[in-house]
Amino acid sequence: MKTLKRYGGWALITGASSGIGREFAKAAAAEGVSCVLAARRRDRLEQLAETLQAAHGVEVRPVEVDLARPEGVERLCAATEGVFVGMLVNNAGVGYAGPFATRDAQRMDDLIALNCRVPVALTRAYLPAMLEQGRGAVIMVSSVLGFLPAPYDSVYSASKAFDLYFGESLWGELRGTGVDVVTVCPGPTRTEFFATEGRTEEDSLAITRNAADPASIARIALKALGKKPV
Repeated sequence: MKTLKRYGGWALITGASSGIGREFAKAAAAEGVSCVLAARRRDRLEQLAETLQAAHGVEVRPVEVDLARPEGVERLCAATEGVFVGMLVNNAGVGYAGPFATRDAQRMDDLIALNCRVPVALTRAYLPAMLEQGRGAVIMVSSVLGFLPAPYDSVYSASKAFDLYFGESLWGELRGTGVDVVTVCPGPTRTEFFATEGRTEEDSLAITRNAADPASIARIALKALGKKPV
């Protein structure tokens, strides 16, 4: 049976403090892979790190970082200096729902930075070492809205289309190199996402009532590595 350890090194998971990112970290640690956990909420990262270390005996390095800020990617790369990242999970992302004409310009710019520019920058930073070793994995977390224009979520859906095509293109480009790429496109999932993008508690509960379990999303993505692009 193939395990994630075939990729070597550590797994770097962005947006690891909750939701799908947290489940990716749990799945990697369960297979004996040491993890770098990146997110803004240090208390949650440290709690998760302690849990994974105790349960699986792996090394876990929490990195508190706001990747939407211009210095975020540089800070994360500095925190992983000397570490071979064999699996990169580009999971960090944010939504911002509502009428486009009334949305705050800075928040939209932050969304584009986190959802689009950061995955490109991180993949560019860690991919050369994977290619040099002839093994590695890159996971892109897109969305079902990457396939669909979404009124009142226009910038988010456009950003997820970017992630979808970026991940699919890399899959084709890297075939035969030993570096596997997969893009996962979840529909509604039971996470904090809908509350943080500005929806009411009532709307968030209604959307997530029959939503997917985030652990199932991580399992689908990891199972697809090396098999298909999406």
